[in-house]
Amino acid sequence: MRSIYNFAKYYLFWLLLFILEKPVFMLSNRSMMGEVRWQDWFLVPYHAFPMDLSVASYIMVFFGILMVASYFLPSRLIARIADGYTGLLLLVAMVVFGTDLGVFPAWGFHPDKTLFIYLASPKEVLACAPWWVWVFGSLGILAAWGLSFVAYRYWMRGIEAMTHPGTWPKRVGGAALMLLLTAILFLPIRGSVTTSTMNTGRVYFSENQMLNQAAVNPIFNIVESMSVLQFDTRRYTYMPSAEAETLVADILPASAKEETSPELLKTKRPDIVFFILESFSQNAWEAMPNLRRLAAEGVYFSHAVASSFRTDRGVVAAMSGFPGQPTSSVMVVPAKSRHLPQIGKSLSREGYHLKFWYGGDEDFTNMRSYLISGGFIDRVNDHSFPVAQRLSKWGVPDHILFSRAAEEIATRGSDHPTLDVILSLSSHEPFEVPTADRYHHPYMNSIAYTDSCIGAFADTLRRCGKWENTLLVFVPDHGYPYPADVQNHEPRRYAIPMVWAGGAIAQPQEVTALCSQIDLVPTLLAQMGIDHSEYIFGKDIFAPNSVPFAFYSFNDGFALLTESDTVVVDAKADRRVIGTDEDVERHARAFVQRVLESIEQL
Repeated sequence: MRSIYNFAKYYLFWLLLFILEKPVFMLSNRSMMGEVRWQDWFLVPYHAFPMDLSVASYIMVFFGILMVASYFLPSRLIARIADGYTGLLLLVAMVVFGTDLGVFPAWGFHPDKTLFIYLASPKEVLACAPWWVWVFGSLGILAAWGLSFVAYRYWMRGIEAMTHPGTWPKRVGGAALMLLLTAILFLPIRGSVTTSTMNTGRVYFSENQMLNQAAVNPIFNIVESMSVLQFDTRRYTYMPSAEAETLVADILPASAKEETSPELLKTKRPDIVFFILESFSQNAWEAMPNLRRLAAEGVYFSHAVASSFRTDRGVVAAMSGFPGQPTSSVMVVPAKSRHLPQIGKSLSREGYHLKFWYGGDEDFTNMRSYLISGGFIDRVNDHSFPVAQRLSKWGVPDHILFSRAAEEIATRGSDHPTLDVILSLSSHEPFEVPTADRYHHPYMNSIAYTDSCIGAFADTLRRCGKWENTLLVFVPDHGYPYPADVQNHEPRRYAIPMVWAGGAIAQPQEVTALCSQIDLVPTLLAQMGIDHSEYIFGKDIFAPNSVPFAFYSFNDGFALLTESDTVVVDAKADRRVIGTDEDVERHARAFVQRVLESIEQL
């Protein structure tokens, strides 16, 4: 039992250390914190606790193994090993905490993998501050390390005097119990028993971004960035930046202020319901009778292309007009994604009330932080529903989510315009839907199911009288490799249906121009008479000088579709695998280079 007692005390020691770091960070950055209520001093460590627990659990794995060994080895030897292990980790922790306090005011985000890039040039790093800052900063870190180690030794006093029952059966039994406790650490390490694992977005909770930053464990932030910050700019640099910028300007010409677009909307400020549809490929169009019906009475973009192949990239493409990346996702790095433009930010400045609807885990791929940064404080997720309604692996089926959203929208007042973003999930693998099979393929059946939910949603709005002033926007997050012969790099994989519908549409039409998810928000804002210049990679599809093109990326590859040719480049092999036009290929390389360079600048 003594080992279990020491196990619990050691766990608590690290948790208390991480909790103490939060007010120190807030006080150190008090000039940046903005308005902080007294409750926030407690809310920050409360929301930070799951991440702190995860980091502490990683640390506890080795200590747990030590406690297993303590049943068979001298307690003095165990104590010495524990001292050395803890002393080393405390030094690392104090260096990270101290560096965080030093660089955050200048960087605006916690140290991440970027720190190691800078350390490759130590002379330049040392030149960033006067000598006395480095000296006193280093002394402060050493002092904090010494104090924390003394606190540890006092807190864990008595570990050297551990005794265990002398009989081997009892020792083996005690060791087995300690081994089980150590194995259970997997749960807090992972942070969840659902599809998402611990990530920095999990601790975001406030409109005040500094409170969110205060809740992030800086040790976790560095470790996470080592695995997810994979924007390989160097390998995707094909030409001087100025040349790449010139080539991108060829296909994204600046719009003249006197240019006008045809008016698609009856009103400049409709209520907007923005559907992001999981895996809705153009190849499954036959399984979407309700969306086809809405397309026939609305605006149907029949040559739209998805920007990437994952939901995290697709959501950012659709809501921020920002292209997907070949090797990683900007959404999973909150320090970057929070600087992106977003439809929520644009419309909230025009008086729109925002709400996000999702039946799944919003912490998957750091989506929560992205949404909060975009102004979506009012959000519905899987925990907004009783457990009995979370009927699939991913969460709440679409018919339950869509029905709840439709009922709320139907009964709202009309004192301000609204933007509701609804992210579906039922057409995600493994395609679990609560309806009988209508198609031989489970993917097609799931598409038909979600399409029926779309039809029911639209019918509800028609009956309640909200239809006339509502714009429904439907855009998939990405396509799907259906039929089976569709390969991941092929253009067929990325063809998607994009539809605007609702009573706010002036007249039905089909738009055959080549376009992409990243063009959606700029085009919509242009129709509403709202500036969209911050969406630098998207275009107003209807602008007279608009150049029809679409870009998409896949795992270590990218493509550019134009009216003259479609070029697909395998970046690993550094060669063109589809297409013949070398000029289109140069533009494709320039485009992906500019995307990654822009992420560096966020």
